[in-house]
Parts: sequence; C-alpha cells; structure tokens
Amino acid sequence: MSACLGAAAAFRGRAPVAPRRARSSRRARGAAAPRASAEKAANADGLYDGTLLFHVYPQLKAPKPIFSTFLEGALHCAEVAKSHPSYQTAHFHEAFDTERAVNEQPHAYLGMSVFSCAPENLWSDFEDLKDCLDIGHMDQEHHPLVCREAAAFPGPESALAGAPHGAVRFAETDAVVVVAVAADDDAAATWTEWSGASKAFEKSGEKFLGATLHLVTEPGAKYTHVVRVELGNVSDDVVEEVVEEARTKVKAVARDSGSSFVVEPYRCAFNIEKKGTPAGALPAVREMQKKQRENAKEKAEFDAKRDASEKEPERAVKSAEV
Repeated sequence: MSACLGAAAAFRGRAPVAPRRARSSRRARGAAAPRASAEKAANADGLYDGTLLFHVYPQLKAPKPIFSTFLEGALHCAEVAKSHPSYQTAHFHEAFDTERAVNEQPHAYLGMSVFSCAPENLWSDFEDLKDCLDIGHMDQEHHPLVCREAAAFPGPESALAGAPHGAVRFAETDAVVVVAVAADDDAAATWTEWSGASKAFEKSGEKFLGATLHLVTEPGAKYTHVVRVELGNVSDDVVEEVVEEARTKVKAVARDSGSSFVVEPYRCAFNIEKKGTPAGALPAVREMQKKQRENAKEKAEFDAKRDASEKEPERAVKSAEV
C-alpha cells in the first residue's frame, strides 16, 4: 500500500515528455518475430507462457479525492504495474468510437497487461499491485481478470507467444473486438463462433491479424473467458458487423444473457513499456503526435496547391501558342 501511495505522488508530479519515434507498427499476418531461446515466450502448445491481466471497467467514475479523472487513476495503475518483477508490457485500449471515451461511458476503456510469471503468482510476487488497482479505481465497479492463453486462431501460435516477452506492439489504426463472458467450460469448444473471430476472419481478409481465447484462472471472477479479436485496419462497417455477430451469438453460451457478457470494439491507445515514457504522460504525447501529423498533412496540402498554382501560367502560355 505504501509503495502504491508513494508512486501516486510521484506520478501526479511528472511533467509530459517529448514524444519518441513510434515503435508500435501493425503486426503482419502470420509473421512471428525471431526469438532467442532465453527469450522464448511460448509454451509447448505454442501459446503465451505467462499471464495476461485484462481489466474491465463497467464504470468510468473519477476515483476522488486521490485522482481527478478515471484515466488518471487507470494510468497510475499502469505505471505502478511496471514495478512488478514479471511485468513485460501493457496495452491500454480505448473505445473504437472515441466519443464514448470522452463521455466516460461504460466499458469505453479496457486494460491489458502482460506478465511473464504464472497466473497463481501474479498477486503474491508484488502485493502492492492489487491494492493499487483498488486505489486507482476507488468507489467504482471494476474487474481485474487474471488469465492464461488457451487457444489461438488461426494459430497455431499466438501473437504474444510468437515474439520475445514484451516485444509485441499494437497499432492504433487497428480495430480490436474484445468479448468477456461468464460461461461453462464447454464454451471454449466454439469460441471462434460466439466471439466473432470467424466472422472477422471472413470479413477482414488479408487484414485479419488473429484472435486469442483466454481463460480466467481465479474462481469467483465476474467473467470466465476473454477473447481478443484483431481485425486489422478495416472499415467501420466491418467492425460493426463483427460486433453485432458476437453480441448475437455470445448469448447462447452466457450463463445470464442479460448481464454476464461484454462485447466492445477498441483501438490500442497506448503501448506501455517497462522503461520509457511514464504512463501518465502518454495522453499528452499522443496529442502532440496527432498535432504533428495534422501539421504535416496541412503543409503537404498547402505545398500541393502552391505547386499547382505555379504551373497554371505555364499551361496558359502553351494554350495561347497552340
């Protein structure tokens, strides 16, 4: 607890830093990064040999008085998580429709953190982590789901297992559909259907980046299965079709079709590395990068118009000569 509160004070006092060159390029379909045996992230089944912590947020209230906004509290948790001895990376998701996040609607954000330890050691290896999650999301419903990978589609190797620990990055341009459901063990047999993964594979074509089934390891959790479907850089219509497919079919496996599942489209807003930019500064970095892209686009458009206007007199002279 003391470590968490101390980190909170330091976190709130940090100033935004200058953006670094982006390292999160979209993962190519079927491409696995080379890995040394010492860095191997796959188990014998070709799945990630570690733990994934999905954090589901039905409420996006400000955890006052410590933090003034939901995002500030959530990113504080992401910064503290870096101190976990097995922390590899984290991928903070934002609603595909960013207005939902701006308006702090339910499930408009999703946390995904990757640790190289076994699921049963996640909390015991760094006890401050669980306390921190409660502080960062004070007085709001939230569900930290400790998971292990159970299957990959199209497989046989998942994205995380196909690279060294912590080496996978996700691009903000790519759409992701996440499904969390409370279901029986039998649901795992048909997960590509009720999660929309099969539909995404059909509709996304060569842009499809894969899907992964995760089993929640702790008894008593709100959900038992989490699926992350990577559609790639597809159109809004494709995203909507996959979401509709999943929302329709997941009801067949949910224990309570009224409240025991979540189906939401996201983009990965922040890849949070072990070292580098503090998590709390990432929103400012993101805005600066967006402004730079907008300025570059405006300059290119201005230069194109200027070049076109300079060529017009020459064309007029040639026309007169003809």
